[in-house]
Amino acid sequence: MNSEIRDLMRKFVGKYRSMSSTQSICIDDRQISRLRQMIDDARYVCITCHVSPDGDAVGSSLGLAHMLRALGKVAVVITPDAPAKNLMCLPGAQDILVGSHHPDAAARSFMRADLIVCLDFNEMRRIDRLVPMVDKSPAARIHIDHHLDPTVPADLVISSPASSSTCLLLFQILEKAGLACMIGRDSATCIYTGMMTDTGNFSYNASDPDIYRVISELLGRGIDKDEIYRRVWFTSTVQRMKLCAFAILEKMQLYPEHGLAIISLSRQELIEHGYTRGDTESLVNQPLALPGIVWSVFLRQDEDDYIKVSMRSVGDFPVNQVCHDHFGGGGHKNAAGGESHASLEDTISKIIGLAPSYDSYLPDPATPKSNL
Repeated sequence: MNSEIRDLMRKFVGKYRSMSSTQSICIDDRQISRLRQMIDDARYVCITCHVSPDGDAVGSSLGLAHMLRALGKVAVVITPDAPAKNLMCLPGAQDILVGSHHPDAAARSFMRADLIVCLDFNEMRRIDRLVPMVDKSPAARIHIDHHLDPTVPADLVISSPASSSTCLLLFQILEKAGLACMIGRDSATCIYTGMMTDTGNFSYNASDPDIYRVISELLGRGIDKDEIYRRVWFTSTVQRMKLCAFAILEKMQLYPEHGLAIISLSRQELIEHGYTRGDTESLVNQPLALPGIVWSVFLRQDEDDYIKVSMRSVGDFPVNQVCHDHFGGGGHKNAAGGESHASLEDTISKIIGLAPSYDSYLPDPATPKSNL
């Protein structure tokens, strides 16, 4: 290869990287400068995320914490409640301060902090019991998230709903701030986990080319993506396998005329099967393997008056709109969630009743269903 061709290739790659990064991240240089200054000025940083923290919430929180410690900062991750068991394999997960278990220690940490970073939630109620602790803290506040309509009060808000995950957004921000060099293997492992879990192992909301450039960067930091996948998705228990088998065999309802599948689990059924947090992770995706099923709903009765609503879809079916319109939630077109405070039976009836109004989003019957 001669020097002219090499020069042309370098120019093309540089231009591509610049374009893809600009398209994927909706922040300007003033925000980056402010963020860098706030991090430089901080000594004690508290990082928090939403209740029932998933892979993106835990991954972004731990990923940032590892990076900040590499800078010589004290970084404490505080979650409203405990992460799922399958996420406890992440580096640093054992050091997470769980607010529901240690409220006094969490309150002291927030009061001691000179910077709080809020990750992966768009409104304060999502951090549940931590709200008064954060409100009382005199610390400066940074908010980074990829959900729609952020209302979290902060000195600096960086929101990018186009991003497939907060972990992807976080990496891009640190990269633009000149801090990516401080992302080591542990931090990269956590960030990759969030990117992977929030896209269903890159099966939805994963068409942005910059995702794969970032994956390449993370691989260069020594992550073992196959091991991460195995530990997060394929670490199970007998109880979990029996619960999921029961859910599909006994509780899955199909409504092919609406391209819909519903799986519901009552509080009593969860107790009978020895449910622990994380046991139903990815269950909502399973019905989408069935021909003709375009959207899948999973309902989990966490409390007598609280139903966790999770939805997934394929193609152009907007489950985020369904969750926003009817369940006080949102998310991405193919992956969204919300909540219901009606009974489980009434929530199921509500979904069945509203399904016809979304039939216009179903694909033409003559068009084969595709997950691509």
